Amino acid sequence: MLINKIRIFTLAVLSFVLSACITLPGHRHVTDEEGFYLHVEAPSKEQKELIRFNAKQTALTYLPANTWIELIVQDSKGKHYLKISNYKGSIVYKYKLDGRRTNFDESGKEWFATQIPKVVRKTGLKYG
Repeated sequence: MLINKIRIFTLAVLSFVLSACITLPGHRHVTDEEGFYLHVEAPSKEQKELIRFNAKQTALTYLPANTWIELIVQDSKGKHYLKISNYKGSIVYKYKLDGRRTNFDESGKEWFATQIPKVVRKTGLKYG
């Protein structure tokens, strides 16, 4: 009985250690600073590098399939949460302010435009 417990314990420890060595496919970029959290996930680094913002640095113009951006920023207006994804070729924005889902209207777009330069600096993404 003790030998079975030792075997199970050893198997559990070995499984845990091996799971830490396994990475999921795809490319991830995470920046987590005081009041600024950014997570970009794409199928590959090459796909991530295809993400584009407009030349005016105010909006996202291209997001590859199976790629998404999550941005959480705490500022004087509150806690902004924005998840951007590609759904059937269209860029979809899910926006919350202080935990409440809200339309991604002009106010949200203006706020996002203020964040784009920092997103580009942190990720190495490009304009145009």
